[in-house]
Amino acid sequence: MKDFDPATSFGEDVAARYDDDLRGDEDAAASFLSVLAQGRPALEFAIGTGRIAIPLAEKGIQVDGIELSPHMVERLRAKIGNHPIHVTLGDMSTTTTSQHYGLVYLVYNTIFNLLTADDQICCFQNAAHHLSPDGCFVVETALPHAWISPDK
Repeated sequence: MKDFDPATSFGEDVAARYDDDLRGDEDAAASFLSVLAQGRPALEFAIGTGRIAIPLAEKGIQVDGIELSPHMVERLRAKIGNHPIHVTLGDMSTTTTSQHYGLVYLVYNTIFNLLTADDQICCFQNAAHHLSPDGCFVVETALPHAWISPDK
């Protein structure tokens, strides 16, 4: 995506209006992820404002997150309520939490915020690093023909 920079694209103005246009399937997504988590802690890559993390936490799942944008995290913390969601600031392809999870997930085409195939591979490796031996990694994409070409 020409001129797209994930590190600068989710600033204060975007974070302020990010929840204005919800998809409407947040509870269904949280229900699906809750079944996969099987009561075990979950880690959301690019947790953003918590559109999925908060409903998942409301289902009794401990949720942690990794997020690149401090503005999105600020928005999440403003609406977090009683849910102890821990967020680590950093890049989802390299940042670690030093914890293991039964579920690591990445939703809403966010995998495409990683602009190279190498970065996407690092993201999958980072997910594997965080997963318990019987855990699973979920990546949601809604774009039917989107891909990242291997670096040349």
